[in-house]
Amino acid sequence: MITDEDRRTRGVEAREDFVRDTWYPVLESKRLGRRPVRVTRLGRELVLWRDAQGQPVAQEAACPHRGADLSQGRVVGGCLECPYHGMRFAADGTCVRVPCEGKARPIRADLRVMGYAVRESLGLVWLWWGEQREELPPLPWNHELLGAGTGTCTATLTWNVPFARVMEGNLDLHHFPFAHRRWAPGMGTRLDPYTARLEGDIIHTHGVLREDDGKPWDGRSGFAAEIRVLFPHLLLARFGSLTQTMAAATPIDEENTWIVFRYRSQLPLVGGLVAWFLVQMEVRLIQPEDYALLRASEPRHPVRQDFHLVRADAGIALWFRLYERRLEAQRQNPGARPPMVRAL
Repeated sequence: MITDEDRRTRGVEAREDFVRDTWYPVLESKRLGRRPVRVTRLGRELVLWRDAQGQPVAQEAACPHRGADLSQGRVVGGCLECPYHGMRFAADGTCVRVPCEGKARPIRADLRVMGYAVRESLGLVWLWWGEQREELPPLPWNHELLGAGTGTCTATLTWNVPFARVMEGNLDLHHFPFAHRRWAPGMGTRLDPYTARLEGDIIHTHGVLREDDGKPWDGRSGFAAEIRVLFPHLLLARFGSLTQTMAAATPIDEENTWIVFRYRSQLPLVGGLVAWFLVQMEVRLIQPEDYALLRASEPRHPVRQDFHLVRADAGIALWFRLYERRLEAQRQNPGARPPMVRAL
């Protein structure tokens, strides 16, 4: 097993890092109403709220005055009001009201709350984690990810599992007949055929779990699945011709991950019911088993050298290759940290 000292020797940090210059989903849109919401994402304590136009805003949760939790405040006139002293902050972070000073006294320029660029799409609020630019890139896979519409059902999970371990599990197909044998009796254990390839930042995998009968695949038997991952954290999967799923993983901090997933069924009339049933199966039966296994896996923060991968892990190997290259590039450019922005 690779130790932390081995990682330091090889130039690989033992601690988790977060891939930069990408959009991360941070909250379901339906969870963000009239009241502010506090979340921890990417190691930062954030308050999310909606301005006068109903657009989402993400800012540092601590009031710049004396550190009160702004998520316990309220939205007044399109501004966020601190629950402790009533100071109000606009969507761009500017303080527009200091009650104790009176209306006539000028407000100090440094009394402002820091924020992040956010966008809303597909029933999710997305946060830009990267260097600020005049024009931010479009949301990833926006034309392919499943919207929260007819025939879909969405759920979220919070796992005490590091981000890399979650993504490793998302690309693992051949664990199913063992980790979930109670729900898939008789499922074949041989993953054949199986392919994994990389196109830019997209990992394409396709495999069939079938009986190990020594015969070539007949093109029909077995359980077929297609899994695509847009590095670092977005997944699209297809099981059969009528069922799709998407998942996204966002680090909460170095040890925990927020996961959102959505099923879509294209069955006429009953698609929404089927999607709801599949989500219930995931939440109540499948995901608890995956969570228990991933949480107990060692080391918690793996690198590729920790593993002895087999052919069926080719997709996982590709993800870790991208992950380690990206983190190494970020370490070579330590000054390019994702800053909080002053104007959104």
